[in-house]
Amino acid sequence: MNIEVIGVPLYYGCDNPGTQQAYQIFCREGLVARIEGQGHKVVSCQEVEVPPVMEKQADPTMEYLQEVQITCKNLEQAVAAAKDRANFPLIIGGDHALGIGSVAGLSHTVPKEDLTVIWVDAHTDINTNETSASHHIHGMPLAACLGLGSPKLIEGFGRGEAKLLPQNLFYIGSRSVDPGEEEIVTAHNIRCFAMEELREKGMEQCVKELLSLVKTKYIHISFDVDFMDGGEYFATGLPIPNGPSVAQTHQCLKLLIADRRVGSMDFVEYSPKNDGDRRGLAVCMDLLESSLGALRV
Repeated sequence: MNIEVIGVPLYYGCDNPGTQQAYQIFCREGLVARIEGQGHKVVSCQEVEVPPVMEKQADPTMEYLQEVQITCKNLEQAVAAAKDRANFPLIIGGDHALGIGSVAGLSHTVPKEDLTVIWVDAHTDINTNETSASHHIHGMPLAACLGLGSPKLIEGFGRGEAKLLPQNLFYIGSRSVDPGEEEIVTAHNIRCFAMEELREKGMEQCVKELLSLVKTKYIHISFDVDFMDGGEYFATGLPIPNGPSVAQTHQCLKLLIADRRVGSMDFVEYSPKNDGDRRGLAVCMDLLESSLGALRV
């Protein structure tokens, strides 16, 4: 598989500096060699441009709006170009606001009727600017992808419309969901394999069931490191307890990525600021290596 690694040094979406350093750290840790050791070819590595802070409160309902818009537009163009070259975009964050740009980039070549997004995350990230209490855009990317919430996060990307259908969005591992998000998930009948179900059925059965529900030709995986249990993995801005173990996370990602329909992946929210002994970095590198090892060449 030809892979294009795209770094997104973004922290504006979470307003917690640290995540913007992940891509450069992963590269220094030997990311390319690890990927190519799994039989793939890294055909390019690039870091999309992130603007300096212009006006944090330009819109009081969405902090760093202009900065996130510009960054996601740059990412959209990079992802679209990678797909035009028939390559696999591996997007390294940065915070999860970048999901707006990832999905927008895919929308250039993958119609929304053909696109499934699997959100592997402790959070559902489907707040709108009206439901969000924090006003942090990393909690809003999926609302924007579905065409919900502020037009400012929708109209500037792709064709300026929804890029994802709710029946083609799946959650796994969610356990920290705001009331407004609960209402949106329920109203749109979005399938969520929350932690209660994972504990009851086991990871393997849940992933297999999830994949059996996917009816599209294309799958995008969006992985946030806070999917993992905060007691075992805490190298992120907001570790969340009662999640899957690191071992279960390896199992989850390998099972998902082994599906031949998977054509792109986000890997987000690692923060070296919260990783004093670098154990979190080692976990991330191992996860990237093992999951990409399952990617069908």
